Amino acid sequence: MVIGRDYMLHKPSGPSAPEHYLHTQVVPRAVNTAGALEVALSRASARTGIRPSLILAGVAAAAMVAVYRVRQGRAGAGERRI
Repeated sequence: MVIGRDYMLHKPSGPSAPEHYLHTQVVPRAVNTAGALEVALSRASARTGIRPSLILAGVAAAAMVAVYRVRQGRAGAGERRI
């Protein structure tokens, strides 16, 4: 952005309310959560001696199996088993 000599006279009003909320509330919380997950993964790796990528793959696989089971349970909810 090039700042001209009239910048102070015609200064923009700033970000919109949703953009301000996103930058001050959502993004910092997401970054803090990601950092906490990284630390937890690092500590679990150090304690167990398993590479972090394998731990992460196992957690992702367990989450996918859980989602699959929940979806299968809801799909058959309308049918009664005898």
